[in-house]
Amino acid sequence: MTRKRIYSALSFNKAFYVGLAVAILIHVATLLNPLFQKKEIPVHRADSPVIHAEQVYIAPPPPPPEAPKIEKKVVRSKIIPKVVEKPVEETPPEPDPPPIVETAPVATAEPIVEAPPAPPAPTPPVAKAPPKPSPDSLKMVTRTYLRSLKKQLEQIKDYPATAKRLKQEGTVRVRFTILADGKIEQIEVSESSRYSSLDNSALEAVTNMGKFDPIPKLLEKERWRIEIPIQYKLNAGRS
Repeated sequence: MTRKRIYSALSFNKAFYVGLAVAILIHVATLLNPLFQKKEIPVHRADSPVIHAEQVYIAPPPPPPEAPKIEKKVVRSKIIPKVVEKPVEETPPEPDPPPIVETAPVATAEPIVEAPPAPPAPTPPVAKAPPKPSPDSLKMVTRTYLRSLKKQLEQIKDYPATAKRLKQEGTVRVRFTILADGKIEQIEVSESSRYSSLDNSALEAVTNMGKFDPIPKLLEKERWRIEIPIQYKLNAGRS
């Protein structure tokens, strides 16, 4: 029993000194660094009384101070009005001064004597209009022209052989227009002879003529509508 007590006492002293040394170290560390905190941790041994030991914890560093918030300033660009440059008007160059012309002395001219006006030219005599033809002279010119036209048609006409054999006779009245130059147009039968062969022969005679003498200027006609009778007789001198 004595040995056990001695052993227990030694163990107790050893543990006591160890705990004391640890406590001293903790106190020294605490004094050196105030950030350390003390916390008692119970230590249990089977054969020794309970010794409370202090455990050192390192406190977490304080959070860094928050950086001051910098407000972003919205910089608005100033609208600079566009300056429209006005075109520079070029001033026209000043005209050169007129040259100085030396005027020569003007010689005194002799007085001009106006010539007498020429006598007026004699006026030509006014041509007198020709006298208008008398009605008798107009009738005579018309009768002569138509008689000549009828005579030429009588010479041109051809008596059809069939009409001769059948002893067909008659008068065909042919109407046509004659122009101022004598040209004949618009030919037609105005009155039939009752025989187609004689009618066709009369139309053919006027068509073959084509043109006659110009209309006499005394009659003052540009177009003349004429009707001529053409006779077909077996006892005539020309058949």
